[in-house]
Amino acid sequence: MQQHFEIHASPAWLGLTLAGHVLLALAIIAYVEPMAMMLGGLLAVGLLAGREYGSLSRQRTISLTVNPHNATIGLQQGGQPYFFGKYKVYATRWFAILKLIDKHNSRVLILIPDRFDSIQSYRRLRFALQTMDRSDAA
Repeated sequence: MQQHFEIHASPAWLGLTLAGHVLLALAIIAYVEPMAMMLGGLLAVGLLAGREYGSLSRQRTISLTVNPHNATIGLQQGGQPYFFGKYKVYATRWFAILKLIDKHNSRVLILIPDRFDSIQSYRRLRFALQTMDRSDAA
């Protein structure tokens, strides 16, 4: 039985990314000595932070379909469907990284609970991926 999941942009990931840029800017202020180099570094960090913020805030919803019968994962983003027969899951206690592998394109998705509609949806996806992983190994 296929299961469908909606993956949204993550506010926590956006905050973590921006916090990292702020820490880098503070380190540049504290440790870079010539004023011209410090301003250049701060400008580069500011531009990178703006680019990352724009990219993360414009992220579209991803529709993920898990089919345990034929061990495939379907992904649809922006109306374009992709199907992946090979995948790898790197799971930790707090998040999971899903690497989808195909001959023509690959995708890496960082799966954290706030990207889903509910915590139950996140747990169902993790369980479905673990179940497919075990059935594929057997």
